[in-house]
Amino acid sequence: MPRARNDYSTHLPILIGLARIRQIMSVLEFGCGFYSTLTFLNRFAFPELERLASVENDVSWAQTIRSPVGDDARWTLKLVDGEIADSVSDLDLEQFDLILIDDSKTSTQRAATIRAVAHQRPQHPWIVIHDYEVDEYRAAAKGFKHQYAFKAFNPQTGLVSNGITEVRDLDRFLKEKSNSLQPDDIGCWTECLSSEFKL
Repeated sequence: MPRARNDYSTHLPILIGLARIRQIMSVLEFGCGFYSTLTFLNRFAFPELERLASVENDVSWAQTIRSPVGDDARWTLKLVDGEIADSVSDLDLEQFDLILIDDSKTSTQRAATIRAVAHQRPQHPWIVIHDYEVDEYRAAAKGFKHQYAFKAFNPQTGLVSNGITEVRDLDRFLKEKSNSLQPDDIGCWTECLSSEFKL
């Protein structure tokens, strides 16, 4: 499958869809981003969000994201010195409903973050991994009981967890709509997913 026109955004329909099948009030993201951070804080896309915690190790990139976020009190940013994977053990992962792993500049670094999260054996959160077609990421995620790959868009998005996840209906819906909607069309995805799935 060819890469999406906006390949930084292919995880957005999955994130928005997950918020339609599970109550997501607290999110942790490893790696800030225009698409992830701002989408989580979009009250239309994530109406129940009360807390977004972002972990970033690129100071200049964090400053770039901080500007459009503004003074939204739901957002906290933790800047770490060194590898993001090394900061995972300092966090209580169980307090989050959803964790997004989309960090680092190399696949080796992101795989290390995935392994660090898996090592904590979180039971409650669902963990979303962007660029899941990368073999290194799939191998790092083997520590989770359940792994699922959303393939409607390329790059792919993975969902892993140690609890039960049933997302096949969501996956089918995303595949149907992927022919007519671009992954970064947040408004249309939010509207159609909200119509199709009810908590």
